[in-house]
Amino acid sequence: MKIEMKIERINLYATVHSTEDPEKVAEAMATLIPFEFEIQVSKAEGHFGNPLEFLEVEIKKQREIREFLNFFLKEIDAQKEELLRELPLRIDENGMLHLRVDKQQAYMGRVTLISRGDGIIVRVKITTYPLKREKVLEAARNIIEMGY
Repeated sequence: MKIEMKIERINLYATVHSTEDPEKVAEAMATLIPFEFEIQVSKAEGHFGNPLEFLEVEIKKQREIREFLNFFLKEIDAQKEELLRELPLRIDENGMLHLRVDKQQAYMGRVTLISRGDGIIVRVKITTYPLKREKVLEAARNIIEMGY
């Protein structure tokens, strides 16, 4: 069944801790994105006064969304079944698909999904008409199984 849906945007986030090199974290993020992009950087102070940087990439153009998703899904092909099983836990009531990629593996050129820990956060905003969680789940399953 064809679902009326759209991916509005994809956001990638990474935290750079004081023990990490911002350039290396940016390189890790670049492993996930198969085209030119711009990273937004913001700075903060941690609970104990330690410096933190937050890196963010927002993908809004439909061509880039399609390119990113198809590349990303190819890279995680071995983990698709696990992702499909976990899908109900990874989609919130607003239609946001939450994924996390191992930051160290990404720096080494490999895209590996993780459940928790310090990683690169990938959020995919899926909109269905009407916006119902069941429809978003079905749309996400279709995207994972067949591409976007």
